[in-house]
Amino acid sequence: MAQGPAGTITMMALESTRINLEQLNAALSRTQRLAGIGTLTASVAHELTNPISIITNTCHNLLSQVADDNLSVDELLHYIQMIDQSAWRCARLVQTLRTYTHIDNPQVEPCDLNKMIEDSLTLVAYQFRRQFNVEIETELAPDLTSLRCDPNQITQVLVNLLTNARDAMHALGGTVHITSWAVPEEGAVAFAVRDSGAGIPPELLDRIFEPFFTTKPAGLGTGLGLSIAAGIVQQHHGRITAENNPDGGATFTVILPTGR
Repeated sequence: MAQGPAGTITMMALESTRINLEQLNAALSRTQRLAGIGTLTASVAHELTNPISIITNTCHNLLSQVADDNLSVDELLHYIQMIDQSAWRCARLVQTLRTYTHIDNPQVEPCDLNKMIEDSLTLVAYQFRRQFNVEIETELAPDLTSLRCDPNQITQVLVNLLTNARDAMHALGGTVHITSWAVPEEGAVAFAVRDSGAGIPPELLDRIFEPFFTTKPAGLGTGLGLSIAAGIVQQHHGRITAENNPDGGATFTVILPTGR
């Protein structure tokens, strides 16, 4: 049946609304991402302190022993290895932060889920350990099939879930446990972030992925983190769920198709 002018106008309005919503979602994701960059940069800067100190102290020891003509070949090799390892540590930290802050158009490529998890933990490790008294435990399955995704966006999902877990434990600290595994029957891989906090009120479980919905006190949460994470997962044709743990705390699970 042919559409009349009113029907055509309605379809155009719906299409315009859809485009505007997509643009708004992209803008919100970008804003939320930028908001976390400052905090993560400070965390990485603190994390760089240790390897840089190792490099400077090792160089100082080298200079002293060379001046005293008291340096064996074995000691020289040991010092070189320490400098090399610490320099690579610095490079890895900087590259990880640089990857996370890359906000250009999505780039879908084969990715290693475990590496994205490790990169995400690199970004938050110092902050969790020193500022929030949060321990991180990992249980990552080896030899997972790579998945086709935008690594920057999936890293954003990981950082959002890790930050949400951290906030769920408030000032007392606790433990965040992150696992990965294969889901061969679905042609997918999965990861879960579990915290030891108070859990999610059962009546709110169905709402936590809604935009602007937050269980945090006024002024402490925008309600965007979980909503944006859910949107990214859906764009990758995956799914995200949340549930309370029998022994306390909550677990967020993400399943992503590998695209193979």
